[in-house]
Amino acid sequence: MTMRRLPAFAALRAFEAAARHASFKDAAAELGLTPTAISHQVRQLEEACGRALFHRKVRQVELTAEGAALAESAGTALDALGAAWSRLLEGEDRANVTIAAGPIFATRWLVPRLPRFWQAHPGIDLVLHHSPLAVWRQAARFDIALAWGTGDWQGLECRRLLGIRVSPMMAPALAGRPGQPASPADLRHLPLLHHRSESAWCEWLEAAGAPVHGKLGGVIFEDANVLLQATLAGHGVSLGITDFVRDELLSGRLVQPFALTIEPRSAYHLITAPRARNRAEVAATCAWLLSEARAEPPGALSPASDSRG
Repeated sequence: MTMRRLPAFAALRAFEAAARHASFKDAAAELGLTPTAISHQVRQLEEACGRALFHRKVRQVELTAEGAALAESAGTALDALGAAWSRLLEGEDRANVTIAAGPIFATRWLVPRLPRFWQAHPGIDLVLHHSPLAVWRQAARFDIALAWGTGDWQGLECRRLLGIRVSPMMAPALAGRPGQPASPADLRHLPLLHHRSESAWCEWLEAAGAPVHGKLGGVIFEDANVLLQATLAGHGVSLGITDFVRDELLSGRLVQPFALTIEPRSAYHLITAPRARNRAEVAATCAWLLSEARAEPPGALSPASDSRG
């Protein structure tokens, strides 16, 4: 068996804390050391690998590209070690699986299905993380990530989970008098709300026969839940995921001015780090998620494909 080549643990822990805080002083406060001691440990690590891990500034430090890569792996490893140690101290024999998902996917799709997961897998505890930031960028920190995109993420195992259909959504007050907007082109005269980019609106308008020439304009939101709240408040027109806003449409809080829906090129994907699915609990959770996606009723979200994303 090949011996692992690992840095000194104290130096790695000091480096990870400094990377997380972007400060030797704050890292020292967390670990009960002096900033000089943190600096010394980091310097030892840099000498051992022969690369600079930080750019030193007056009151803070900034990771180099090599430092950022090491910090991501170090954080993941220390989180896993901490979780294993906690289970050992508490005498736990239960399995934990961490899942990351965007806020609207977590609240509108994943959370309503959790009772079925617990019924099917009572011995597995889930730890859910959600963030408005792109989930795939943080995938290495978690056992499973449910990410929106095209699925072309290098270094990760990826399966297409499910597609969505979108259509313009707006508050009734924004529509004005009955019959307005009269055509898809009329939407260009209303405030447009976007999730991360204008691309989905461009796709829908193209399909509706009102192609975009130049910049659309409007407000871009990182968090899809905030985007939905802005739509409900009448601040503009957004492309709503028809299955996710079903209750708002039935109650009349939102209206869908045009029947046309499209399936964007992007979709939700299930991604894991290499070899993560070798753990039985991760493999079981992935299988359950894919099964839930395939069980979507006709007319709701598009079923998962068996092909790689």
